[in-house]
Amino acid sequence: MQEEVEKKTVNLAITTTKVSARTILRALRWYIAHHDAKKMQKAAKQQGPVTGKQKVSDLIKSGASTDTIDMAKTSLKDFEKIAKKLGIDYAVKKDKTQDPPRYVIFFKAKDDAVLKEALAEYAAKEQAKADKQSAKEELRQEKQKVKAEKKEQTKQKKKQKVRKKEQNRGKSR
Repeated sequence: MQEEVEKKTVNLAITTTKVSARTILRALRWYIAHHDAKKMQKAAKQQGPVTGKQKVSDLIKSGASTDTIDMAKTSLKDFEKIAKKLGIDYAVKKDKTQDPPRYVIFFKAKDDAVLKEALAEYAAKEQAKADKQSAKEELRQEKQKVKAEKKEQTKQKKKQKVRKKEQNRGKSR
């Protein structure tokens, strides 16, 4: 009977040790997760305010007055590249009332001078695209010229053959 009591006592000590070890591990995991979350929050606060492309609501919440411009989707990507380069705070909203849809760009009024510079740069880029003829179109035109020249050469060769035949007929008579 004494042995049986000793075995039960040992088993009880082992199971309580397992439970306490699990509890300690769970507490450590929680502490590490909590510590990492705090670090992430601190890093996010240190980054400062958001710049560049934002939601319209975030742009309005920033407190600065906003202005708008309209733009087509085809030119939106180019504008976004220029705005990112110049550090303009802006938001894009799709206007579905028109067909094809237009895009309204909201920006902070304090960025007005920078925006004018960005639009000037964008307009210059668009003008350069319009002036520049695509390489495919140039190649197509060159092919057409070559085909026209070949046709003309074949016509001239046929005419020469016909003349030679006529000359040969005239000599043989």
